[in-house]
Amino acid sequence: MNKVDDSPHKGVWVAYILSFLTPFTVLISGVIAIVYAGYHLNKGEDDEVVTSHYYGLIRSFFLYLTFFVVLIISVATANGILVGVSDYWLHSRLVDKIAYMIPVFGGFFAFLAIIVWLWRMIQGMRQLKNNEVHQPLPGPNWTHMRQSKTP
Repeated sequence: MNKVDDSPHKGVWVAYILSFLTPFTVLISGVIAIVYAGYHLNKGEDDEVVTSHYYGLIRSFFLYLTFFVVLIISVATANGILVGVSDYWLHSRLVDKIAYMIPVFGGFFAFLAIIVWLWRMIQGMRQLKNNEVHQPLPGPNWTHMRQSKTP
């Protein structure tokens, strides 16, 4: 691909790099990336390939933001409840150990989610490099994977 053909993709590359850095910049670069992507989508001047990648970046940001918010709230709530039970009602070393292991498990799930996030970003960058429309990985909604039954 020559320089002239690659110029419309420069903005998407900026958004991909910012999105890729999101786990390491405490979401700041991800917020900048989705604002940037939203601005370009609002202009409506991009082709189908670029538009699909902007939508994919916005979708993945909010998907992972939701996951991490739910994970943090779940870990904090479960840990707080068990520590409170252990300190005030039932003085048990087992409950105390379980309470202090919950953040470790939460950290493990967060680490796995970050690895999947980075893998998806790399996959999207490869699709963009090949000038392909962004095809997100199937997520929790597997209905599009089912084959329709025709008589």
